[in-house]
Amino acid sequence: MRSLTLALIATFAAATAGAQGRDARSDRSGLPRDVAREATRLFNETAALRSTGRVEIDEDRTIDGDVAVINGPVMISGRVRGRVLAINSDVILRSTARIDGDLLVVGGEVEGRHAAYVGGEIRIYRQQLQYVRDGDLIVPERVTTVNNETGWWRRWDRTPYRTGSKLYIATAGAYNRVEGLPINLGPQLYHSGPWGSARIDAYAVLRTETSFSGQQDDVGHNVNTELRLGRRGGLILGGRVFNVLESTENWQLTQGEAGLAAFLLHRDYRDYYERRGGKVRAGFFVRRGADVTVSYGDERWLSRTVENPWTLFKRGMAWRPNPEFDQGRMHLLNSTLRVDTRNDSDSPWSGWFVLADVEHGFGNIASYAPRSAPILAAVAPSGIQYARGFVDFRRYNRVSPDAQLNFRIVTGGWLNGDPLPLQRRFAVDGPGAMPGYDFRTPSSLNTLTCTSGAFAPGIPGQCDRMALAQVEYRGDLHIDLFTDWEDDHYMRSHSQGVWVFFADAGRGWLVGTPSAGDPLTFDREKLPPLSSFRTNLGFGLDFGLIGAYAAKAMSQPKEPANFFVRIRHRF
Repeated sequence: MRSLTLALIATFAAATAGAQGRDARSDRSGLPRDVAREATRLFNETAALRSTGRVEIDEDRTIDGDVAVINGPVMISGRVRGRVLAINSDVILRSTARIDGDLLVVGGEVEGRHAAYVGGEIRIYRQQLQYVRDGDLIVPERVTTVNNETGWWRRWDRTPYRTGSKLYIATAGAYNRVEGLPINLGPQLYHSGPWGSARIDAYAVLRTETSFSGQQDDVGHNVNTELRLGRRGGLILGGRVFNVLESTENWQLTQGEAGLAAFLLHRDYRDYYERRGGKVRAGFFVRRGADVTVSYGDERWLSRTVENPWTLFKRGMAWRPNPEFDQGRMHLLNSTLRVDTRNDSDSPWSGWFVLADVEHGFGNIASYAPRSAPILAAVAPSGIQYARGFVDFRRYNRVSPDAQLNFRIVTGGWLNGDPLPLQRRFAVDGPGAMPGYDFRTPSSLNTLTCTSGAFAPGIPGQCDRMALAQVEYRGDLHIDLFTDWEDDHYMRSHSQGVWVFFADAGRGWLVGTPSAGDPLTFDREKLPPLSSFRTNLGFGLDFGLIGAYAAKAMSQPKEPANFFVRIRHRF
């Protein structure tokens, strides 16, 4: 019964993790408010062709300007020199169709976009726009009631200003070998008004592997408050009190991917330590997905040992040990910048994503964890003060209607002060960083984990600095799954596949005085030569929700190819 319960919980965790990873503006249960406003504004602007019904643009016809249609459908065989807006309309593009600008479809589908030419961005929202007429103009209708099909739990998301509370039950993190499945259980209180919003989340953190054990009393907590003053931009104030398990290197794999790998395949690609304490923060935000915050935290770090959570396969195998980590009381001052202009957080076609953080830490380490060679840890308790930086920089580029070229650069490491605590160090191996090299195996040691010779249990990442560059080219397979072949003008379900070619290069290194024959240590002002970076090439097929890939190490040709599965995009 316990196994069945955990299986059901883990399945629920995967679904919840995917839902939590979505941008709130892309909620599939209702049209995002900013999209409704944008579509209304575009329709009300002067257009070369504006219609409230069926529109056909023949092959020999050219529209010198924009086309805006409501309650179509829209059938295009000719050329539109501007953009096309279709509201509550399907769009059918013939092979001779050409749209020089953007194509925005609200409340409809698009057929033939692979055969036609669209020079700008394509955005499709299946939710219909609710509007009222005001002469020749339209005004988005503000939803004030909730029908029986949407349910009471959507009322908060569908009203412009709201106050209320609800009981929240969801995963608090990835399924893992230390706590099983962590579950948040507790109330949410929220208020939104013309001045901004306020929110309080007060959760108990139940750990399925330890909280329900008679031998352990292990229930965490996570209480978070946030006040936003302003609607389109403004001030952020917040605070948090917590007792949670934190993972290291969580920039590599998403929470859902890490949890599914642990639950299904008995492979945990993260390491965990306990954090207890509190934090306050303040900052500024703008509506277009950008904010800058400064936070101060007082917390205690503790090590955790591996447990034996249930898995679907390979239950007889032993888990990789969870490394010990430095223990003590730390004060953390963080400055964080986040910019996200991607058109879709799940499947971006264009835009930027930037996450930059500088952390200044100081405190007392009561117990140092063992390091792998060649690092030697301090033996006695001591005070520590350090500075650490981290940057995740991504650019998504649409180079044609059916192809895109994406780049990612991740770098981070020690800036000044004392050596970094073990949980603040880096590694660059495994499917989320360098998939051509195995995770925590001899092929990934040295430059990818900064380990040589004897290693500590679990092989923690211990690089002072690291750098990783990733590039991928994505092209459409021109495969539409689940198409309604009996009515091919109006598609009811649409799933596309793309082929992906990618290349990665990265390594980690230590900072110090290098000795003769030491390939891991470099002076603080120097970078390792580019010839020392590990590289891999790969190819895969991505069908939106899931993708299958193969990667081959190039700098170590004798390494066999690795085959792996990723949920949604690689990055």
